Amino acid sequence: MKIRDVMSTPVVVVPPVTPVRDVARHMDYSGVGCVVVSEGQGVTGVVTDRDLTLRVLARDGDGDTPVGRVMSERPVVVRPGDEVEVAFDTFRRHSFRRLPVADEAGVVGMLTIDDLLLQMHQLTADLLTPVVKEISEPQRQSD
Repeated sequence: MKIRDVMSTPVVVVPPVTPVRDVARHMDYSGVGCVVVSEGQGVTGVVTDRDLTLRVLARDGDGDTPVGRVMSERPVVVRPGDEVEVAFDTFRRHSFRRLPVADEAGVVGMLTIDDLLLQMHQLTADLLTPVVKEISEPQRQSD
């Protein structure tokens, strides 16, 4: 299974000069906990709701601070055509919860641990449904 099959779209992308106050509003409006910071097509960084809390609010920061000052730089990025095993390995090695997904044209999605767990749950349910149905049906007895 490919990352493109389980990633979330669209993803919120902002330039590094965006005030953190506006980034927080984008997160709230879009219902996301992570925003990609980009200049042009590449991924410059990411910022999470936790980053805003710890790097801005906890330090009595200014809401006009550019997100480029508080983002995590040079994030690990996966490609939409990568197998999900690549994402599992990346999540495991780096203890990330979210990964930007990008191709040559730019950011195309966001992959979260939740996306993968929901997909695993659905696959498990799909595999078990026929088994449960079979064992739930009354067995015919031979004479």
